[in-house]
Amino acid sequence: MSDRDHRKEKLSGKIAKALQMDILSGKYSPGSRLPSERNLVDLLSASRITVREAIEKLIQLGIVEKRPNSGTYVNDVPAHASIMLLMEITNYGEAVDSDILIAMMDFRRIIEVYGAARVAQRASAADIADMKEIVTDMKRQMDDKQAIALLNFDLHARLNRLAGNIVIRLLFNSFNPIYRYYIEFFHLLPNASTDIIDYYERLMAAIEAGDDQYTAHIMEELLLYGENRVKDVVGLVENGKQIKLR
Repeated sequence: MSDRDHRKEKLSGKIAKALQMDILSGKYSPGSRLPSERNLVDLLSASRITVREAIEKLIQLGIVEKRPNSGTYVNDVPAHASIMLLMEITNYGEAVDSDILIAMMDFRRIIEVYGAARVAQRASAADIADMKEIVTDMKRQMDDKQAIALLNFDLHARLNRLAGNIVIRLLFNSFNPIYRYYIEFFHLLPNASTDIIDYYERLMAAIEAGDDQYTAHIMEELLLYGENRVKDVVGLVENGKQIKLR
């Protein structure tokens, strides 16, 4: 790809992102028609080809649709968009709507509780020893918030891998950036790092005992504790609140 093509692709991505945010913020409501390509060229000071590429990206994400001889119309996003849009919002956006973040917390809890139960059924002695060592390292790094957050993330990544379900692993990988941000933010909260260790030690004991039901119970307690601490701090009870990610 030439430098010119790369710049054009980068610009079309920026335009797609700007239009996406306009749609998600309600500037263009579901069912409304976007300005014509010609008008967008003037509004955005871009070439027609660049604008067309940006529109095509929005079509791929399920945000808009083209109607022959009529124009480009905004879709009802929840009804038409795919998980690709959610990945775009969470992995590359500057902020995320509180409703989306809360929904992701709920989804993560469902997946990880199920996954943890599978780990209790499947983990080898070596797997358990490795995870217990991570928890021990977390206790050693209690004063280093960045280090303990990274260890926390690595432990959850390992649990999701040991669950032995490829979809769980792929979903976890897809939302790595927001999960990392969420865990780092959590460990900055007062006493969060010390409070969470007890949950992890109980979780390791349940996995070592092979008790899948108790493992699932502890994982749910653990995740709910983290969710509630974060919700209390950033006021996630407010519908539509934008939570800054970067």
